[in-house]
Amino acid sequence: LLAKTANHCLAPVQKIYWLLSQFQISNQTMAATLARSFLTLQEERTRAFHELEQHHKIFLCHAPHYEEGFEDFKRGVSGVTEKFQKISKEIIQIKETLAQDDLDTKLSEMIARVQDLEEKKLGTVVDHQLARQQALDNPGDDLCQKNADLIRAGLNTLAEDITETITDIRYQVVEIDPPA
Repeated sequence: LLAKTANHCLAPVQKIYWLLSQFQISNQTMAATLARSFLTLQEERTRAFHELEQHHKIFLCHAPHYEEGFEDFKRGVSGVTEKFQKISKEIIQIKETLAQDDLDTKLSEMIARVQDLEEKKLGTVVDHQLARQQALDNPGDDLCQKNADLIRAGLNTLAEDITETITDIRYQVVEIDPPA
C-alpha cells in the first residue's frame, strides 16, 4: 500500500523511473526508456509549434485589422504556452533523472542541448512572427522582407541542429538498448 501511495504522488517521469526500479531493470534500459519518453515529448513539442504557427497564420489573415483576431490569437498562444511549459517540465525531469542517477550523462547532455536549442527556437519564432507581420504591413519595404527571410534562415539552422541532436539521441538509445 505504501508503494502504491508513493507511486500515485509521482510525476510521470518519476513514475516510469519508479516502475523500472521495481523490476531491477538495468541502468542502460532505464536510460533508454527515459530517452524514448523524451522523444515522445519532443514530438508533442513539434506539434505544439505547428499549432502556434497555425494561430499566427489565422491572426495574419485579419491584416490590417489585427484587433479583430487578437483575442482568438491570444487564447491560442496561451493554450500552446501551457503545452510548452508542461512538456518542458517533463523533459527537465528526464534530463535531471538521467544526470542524477548516473544513468547516462551523455543522454542528459544531449537532451539539455535540445532544450537550449528549443528555447532559442521559441524566441526566434516570435521574432519571425513579428517580422512577417511587419513585412505584410509594409509590402514595398524590401528591408522588412529581408529581415523576415533572415530570421527564417536562422530558424532553419536551429531546426537542423535540433534534428541532428535528436538523431544522435536515437542512435545512443539503440546503442545502449538495442531492439530485440
